Amino acid sequence: MTLGDSKTISLLVLGVAAYILCILFLAGMIRGRVAGRRHRGIIFLPPLAVCLLLLLSITEVYRFVTGDIDPSVLEEIAENIGTPICIVAELVMTMLWGVLWLKQELNIIGRLTPQSLEDGLNSMPDGVAFATSKGVPLLVNSTMQRVYREAMGSPYFDIRDFEYSMQNQTLIVGCSADTHGKGYYLHLIDGSVWDIQKRLMMIEGRKVWELLAYDVTERYRKSLELEERNEHLAEVNRSIRNYTREMNAIIREEEVLAAKIRIHDDVGRALLALKSYLIRGGDREALIEMWQFTAGLLRGENTPDDSSDPIGALKEAADAVGVKLILNGEIPKKLRKLIAIAIHECLTNTVKHADGSELTVDITNEDGKVTAVFTNDGKPPEGEISESGGLKSLRSAVEQERGEMEIASDPGFMLTIRVSGKE
Repeated sequence: MTLGDSKTISLLVLGVAAYILCILFLAGMIRGRVAGRRHRGIIFLPPLAVCLLLLLSITEVYRFVTGDIDPSVLEEIAENIGTPICIVAELVMTMLWGVLWLKQELNIIGRLTPQSLEDGLNSMPDGVAFATSKGVPLLVNSTMQRVYREAMGSPYFDIRDFEYSMQNQTLIVGCSADTHGKGYYLHLIDGSVWDIQKRLMMIEGRKVWELLAYDVTERYRKSLELEERNEHLAEVNRSIRNYTREMNAIIREEEVLAAKIRIHDDVGRALLALKSYLIRGGDREALIEMWQFTAGLLRGENTPDDSSDPIGALKEAADAVGVKLILNGEIPKKLRKLIAIAIHECLTNTVKHADGSELTVDITNEDGKVTAVFTNDGKPPEGEISESGGLKSLRSAVEQERGEMEIASDPGFMLTIRVSGKE
C-alpha cells in the first residue's frame, strides 16, 4: 500500500506526526544553541531534514487527493512511497529524537554554567560571598544573605559594613560577635553560632574578598561544655592537692599523737610502778632501770617498744599497783591497740582518782560492732568528768577508728567505746 492509495485520514495522521517531529527536532537545535557552543544542536539537523522531506511528501499527496490540482514532480514520486515505510520512518525518528534529547540533557547537566554555579552555591548550607577590594558584592549565596540579613537587619550586602559591625558590636539587638583568631564567632537571635572567615584572593590579577560563614552551633556548644569540664577538673585537682596537704598534716599529727600516747603509756607504767614500790616495796633495780629508759624516752634517746603485747604489759602493770584487771570477752586484733590505750587510761584513773582495786572490761561483738565498757570498784567521781590529757587523747584515737566514746560519772565511773571490729 502506497501513499497514493491511502485514505485521507491516514494521510492526515501521518502529516501531523511528521509536523510534530519537525517541531521537536527544531526545539533540540535551539536548546543546544542556547546551552553553549559545545552543545549546539547540529546533531538534530539530519533527522530534521528527513522529517521535513517526509512532511512535504505527505502534504503533496494529501493536496492532490483532496483537491482538483495538477500533480507536482514531488507528488508523483511521493505517491509511490509505501505507507508502512512512512510509519516506520516516523517511529524511528521518534526514538532517535528521544535518544538525542536525553544525551543533550546529560551534557547540559554535566556542564558547569553560571546558572548551575549559582544554583550550587545557593544549595550549600554554608554562606559564601565574593566582593571587590572596594566592597562591591560580586556573588552572595542565599545562606550568606540570610546570615547577613539576620545580623544586620538589611537586605543590601556590604562586606565592609558587616566586618565593622562585628568588630564594634553594632549588630542588631540580640546578635553579638566574638573575636576568633582572624575571624569571628557570630551569635544570631535564633541561638545559632556562625564562624565568619575573610580572606583576600587574586583572580585574574584582581583582588577579590572571599567571605565564608560556617554553622558551628553544635561545635561551639561542645567547646563550652569542654571548657566547663576543664574548669571542673581543675577545681577537682585543686581540691585533691589541698586534700593531700591536709592528709599529710593529719598523718603527721597522727604520728605525733601515737608517739605521745606511747610515751604517755611508758611514763604512766613507770609512775604506777613507782607508786607500787613506795607502797609495797619491790625490785629496786628493775624500777631504776625502768625510770632510766623513761628518762631516755623523754630526751628522745630511746623509742617506745611496740613489739610486746600491750594487754599483757598492762596486766603486769595492774598487778604491780595492786589492781585486778578483769577482761570479759575477746578483743579483736584490729582494736587491740585501742583497747590497750583505754585500759591504760582507766587503770591510771582507778589508781589515781578512784582508789580502786579492780578494773573490769566487758567486750561484746554484735554484727561486727564492738562495744567495750570499762568500770571500777572505786569511789565515784565528784561531779562531771572533764576530758583532758589522757581521756582527750583516747577520744581522738577512738574517732580515728570512726568510733564513739561515752563517759558516765553517775552512779559510778563508766567508759563506753563503740567501734567497728571488721577487718
